[in-house]
Amino acid sequence: MALAALVTAAVMVVGAGAAQADGDGGGTAVGEGSNGLFTFAFSVEQGSEDTRDASGDFEAAGVPPSDLLIAPQGPATCVDVRGNTAGFLYPVNEEGRPAVLKGQNILITVVDGGPGGQDFIGFLPTEIDPGTCAPNAAPLPVLSGDIVVEDS
Repeated sequence: MALAALVTAAVMVVGAGAAQADGDGGGTAVGEGSNGLFTFAFSVEQGSEDTRDASGDFEAAGVPPSDLLIAPQGPATCVDVRGNTAGFLYPVNEEGRPAVLKGQNILITVVDGGPGGQDFIGFLPTEIDPGTCAPNAAPLPVLSGDIVVEDS
């Protein structure tokens, strides 16, 4: 719950995040890393102009010992790639923790800072099906690892 409050506050402060250009209908985003509070790994693809033409998965975990309590994971059900930014939606599956998140959706926004640049990630709990997965705010800097977004 504290993570959700932190993310919500960060979204309100940061606003829409990095500049976003509309993609032409597809792309990929892959990443693995940590921001010091949690680790994450994902590989998602937008297969066409339809953001629901999505594949891939996401998983995260708090750094020990919080990893025993916080470890959401699930398949990407919507992916929206726009330039160096991607938004993707995933429902937390049965293996995910905490239990209160199971069946809920999380909107992940990632920003690729380019080779040697600063990457960012953001999490936003959302409705069961918000109807969009457009990138939102990504206020959390990636301290180790890399995010690569390719707009096709």
